[in-house]
Amino acid sequence: MDLDLLADCGRCSGLCCVAPAFARSADFALDKPAETPCPNLRVSVPGRPDAPCGIHGSLSERGFPGCVAYDCFGAGQRVTADWREGPGAARAAFDAFAVLRPLHEILWYLTEPLDDAPEDLRAEVARAASWVSGLTEGPLAGVDVASVRAEVGEVLGRVSAAVRGSSGPGHARADLVGRDLGSGRASRRALAGTTLRGALLMGADLRGVDLGRADLLGADLRGADLRGAALGQTLFLTGPQVAAARGDATTGLPDRVPRPSGWG
Repeated sequence: MDLDLLADCGRCSGLCCVAPAFARSADFALDKPAETPCPNLRVSVPGRPDAPCGIHGSLSERGFPGCVAYDCFGAGQRVTADWREGPGAARAAFDAFAVLRPLHEILWYLTEPLDDAPEDLRAEVARAASWVSGLTEGPLAGVDVASVRAEVGEVLGRVSAAVRGSSGPGHARADLVGRDLGSGRASRRALAGTTLRGALLMGADLRGVDLGRADLLGADLRGADLRGAALGQTLFLTGPQVAAARGDATTGLPDRVPRPSGWG
């Protein structure tokens, strides 16, 4: 499978600035209906590759940190229909993006290096990746994304348990909002190898915490302090999670997860 899962905004018509709805909140400074261009989008003419954001260099300062943390995982550049070419093209573009974006995110998890996983599980993950990749190539209208996500999630759950050496509940879906999880040498190691799937870690203090082999699939890291934290060996970490958190040059990240520009 040769599939680019990194966004290339220069090859997209700004779908992430048009297709989703924004709700005025700490993440977005305004309400925006779905399938409506953000007022900050400089809409270019059809046939040109660019549809630049007018405040791209100051999104967080202007009240749009949710945009900074958004990632289409390369789905945007695969949508061939151009929403600027009329209602029919717009409908095709929005429908395709609504399916491709979550499928690309699922593929991000399925293509993670898993050298520590048992061979049979690695083979199962490879088969799942081939299946999901095939879905992105075929008719998208009949794809049940929720079912795909559930089936793949079950596989990744078994991979996580095997790699971590534990299938216990850990901190899955735990409410850890604002918690100080980095005080003391013992606590800094307490989360290594645990599951934090779907955990709420908004604003949590994770400075210096060892998250080696922790499962972070779906964990909410908005505003979490990751300065000095070791995330280089975490499982299922994504760029959007990292972009929504706070870190610095001492924060360890997996090689394939882009380091936010402001982290040094």
